[in-house]
Amino acid sequence: MDAVTLLSVATVSIVAGLLGALLGLGGGIILVPALVLLLGVPEKTAVAASLLGVIATSVVASTSHLRYRYVNMPLAVWLVSGTVLGALLGSLLFQLLAARWIALGFVVLQAYVAWTLARQRTPEDGCEPTVTDTNNASACYVDHATGKTVCYTPVRLSIGWMAGLFAGVVSALLGVGGGIIQVPVMHLWMNVPLKAAAATSSFMIGITGSVSAVIYLLRGYVDPTLAAPSVLGVMGGAHLGASLSRKLRSRVLRTVLIVVLVVSAIRMVPRAF
Repeated sequence: MDAVTLLSVATVSIVAGLLGALLGLGGGIILVPALVLLLGVPEKTAVAASLLGVIATSVVASTSHLRYRYVNMPLAVWLVSGTVLGALLGSLLFQLLAARWIALGFVVLQAYVAWTLARQRTPEDGCEPTVTDTNNASACYVDHATGKTVCYTPVRLSIGWMAGLFAGVVSALLGVGGGIIQVPVMHLWMNVPLKAAAATSSFMIGITGSVSAVIYLLRGYVDPTLAAPSVLGVMGGAHLGASLSRKLRSRVLRTVLIVVLVVSAIRMVPRAF
């Protein structure tokens, strides 16, 4: 790999890691299309490299998120059981199922979530609605952007588990980490504030990505010369993204998430047809 290509991979990976940590998406939604469209990397090789980047993003971002209590551990433990199962299924379907059907479903889901987020009127930061705790998953954290203590109780855990199952499948097939599904579901349907949803997703995607990454490593899809700069770049971007997430208001994160969803949906269209 020449110096220009190496620098290009590192730069793209830094941007992917920053967005991945900032929004809990894993970074693959940026890294995979960039490697394929800009650098001509084979798709399966790009997916494998992206999953390694997802793991790196999770490790770096989660260290910070756990320290500031943004991660809801009881919720993460419950949801990750679904994402891991989904990742196993997705890895098995990788060579059997036509990717365009998954891509088409992804386009529809992303477009719907972006539209819903754009229309939603939510309470001010720190004013989540009160819900009776029936699942021992209630949590509180201090929002460093506002200085307020935010307390919430996740609801609809069964819906979250099913969404996690689907997110695990998508993660394995497309190398995007699954956070693009988990974050909106937790925020819109499970009463989880966006910062907590992004942090919890960041923690989970490392575990989910590891399942598929091991399988793809054994199948020979991992290119070390590509994976090394990708992982290092993603880790650098993830460290910056984790720091920025504590300082930005949830409203700003929501706007960024909408933009990422729309761009990702547009990018997925050619793969669906």
